[in-house]
Amino acid sequence: MSGINIDGMTSLYGLAGSHIGFSPVPGNFNAVSGFIGYNSVMIPVNTEKYDIHMILDALRILNFKGVFIDTPHRCELEQILVSKTDEAQLCGAVNVVRIDENGFHGHNTEISAFIRAFPVITGEQLSGKRIFLIGSGGIGRAIAMACAREQCASLAISNRTAQRAYDLSKEVNRHYGEISFSAELNDPDAIHSFYNAEIIINSASSGMFPNINANPLPERFQPLPHHIVFDAVYNPPQTKLLQIAAEKGCRTYNGKDIMFFSSLDAFQWLTDVTVDQDVENKLFESWKQLIYNI
Repeated sequence: MSGINIDGMTSLYGLAGSHIGFSPVPGNFNAVSGFIGYNSVMIPVNTEKYDIHMILDALRILNFKGVFIDTPHRCELEQILVSKTDEAQLCGAVNVVRIDENGFHGHNTEISAFIRAFPVITGEQLSGKRIFLIGSGGIGRAIAMACAREQCASLAISNRTAQRAYDLSKEVNRHYGEISFSAELNDPDAIHSFYNAEIIINSASSGMFPNINANPLPERFQPLPHHIVFDAVYNPPQTKLLQIAAEKGCRTYNGKDIMFFSSLDAFQWLTDVTVDQDVENKLFESWKQLIYNI
């Protein structure tokens, strides 16, 4: 792997968000650049005190080629985009913006990242599985679309606001056929869907630092040993949900590695450079050594 040498021809990219101090995205983006010898660099751009539209305009003036968009700005860019990919349309948000002479172009890598990450993390495929999804926000919407795209057997969606779960399941079915339904947590049918599922996925922020003792599921929903339990939250690495599931004998996984695939897919979309499988495998091994100290 070669280092990054910044010169007058270096392409500039940014990570824009309000709480990005511990984000692995710039490190992974720059590792890819260094590994393949691509002359680019990504730097963090803290947006906490500034309007995201103003920041993007400033980055365009400074000749940045693109930006990875972190929270809380992923749903705030609709009015300034000149184009959006199908993935961005499906997710209802963008997490990557490419900048050119025509303006800002939006994309979302979370569907492809989850599809690629889940089998690597768990050793299981989404296709043919009965899935119970908790949460219908940004990442939840992407996960729902990913599960449907991979032809899961069924997809039950629950959310604290029942209408949002209903709306998302309806949207999934509009694109992928009658595969999804809403499961209101107070409804007895939801309990049946939960226990009948093979995979439990949490996409809600409940349990995320600093609210580490929060559980997105009511107490009567107890994981069983046959469940694979996946929590998109990765800070802390073992959430309250994963602790409970592990005690019940479930296989448990967090969503840390989704960030690897999301930032790798963002690199390829922003730069129009394809990273071949051998290089991807080596980069993933380096990622695991960095993140997990293995």
